[in-house]
Amino acid sequence: MSDANAETREQLRERILAKRMEIISALEKERGTKVITLIHRREPWEEDSKDKDTAHLTIEDSEHVLAQIRSTPPDQPIDLIIHTPGGLALAAEMIATAVKLHQAKVTVIVPFYAMSGGTLIALAADEIIMEPYSVLGPVDPQIGGWPSGALIHLIQKKPPESVSDQMWIMAEVAGLSLASVQRFSMWLLDDKLPQQAATKTAEFLSGGYLSHDTPIMFEAARSLGLPVKTDVPGKVYELFETCVFGPCKRPELATYEGTKAQSTRTI
Repeated sequence: MSDANAETREQLRERILAKRMEIISALEKERGTKVITLIHRREPWEEDSKDKDTAHLTIEDSEHVLAQIRSTPPDQPIDLIIHTPGGLALAAEMIATAVKLHQAKVTVIVPFYAMSGGTLIALAADEIIMEPYSVLGPVDPQIGGWPSGALIHLIQKKPPESVSDQMWIMAEVAGLSLASVQRFSMWLLDDKLPQQAATKTAEFLSGGYLSHDTPIMFEAARSLGLPVKTDVPGKVYELFETCVFGPCKRPELATYEGTKAQSTRTI
């Protein structure tokens, strides 16, 4: 890359970041909130590399969002704009916990989609603003790319001698992970729904009853008892105009990568 090209990219970055801050400041003034973003799109100043896959929830995202929440006064409402296909379960759980524990109202805004770990964070919010076509999704954990529910069903249906030690271990981990996500989801919902309803909704979202890419739109979310409302603020869409709407990781079925053991738990 030449110095001239590097300078051009840096200028583009500075201009776009300045525009975003202008939009965010206007949105904060309009709504009387602290605006925090969790948006997974390729940045306009980045190279378009097929080998670069950062469009998912990472531990670095959780560090950034946690720092933003911590710096917000306890009595100041927060608007958290989420656009993500999901990602690392630990990162989603950390952000969801911080959202849940913030004393003032937290609104999660989903203009397009907040799948998997993004949905888990939304469950922690006092209010979720969507469009009729916006999408949430199941929060069933994926163990090395395999759905937890499928791993559990596998060892229930096959004779033990036909299941490898590796698959037994993965199924055991899947069971622990699924139970953990269900308990966590119930905790997130316990101040929003009666106990029985919170339990039912948490089990439905995490139990593997739906494929991991199943869309949960506004009416379905409302029928589950989630605190949803419509009409995403217009300035949120102005913010997305500064992002690249090109190739990136989309909400999708779990990727099956053979039987290679992986320790990362995603959601």
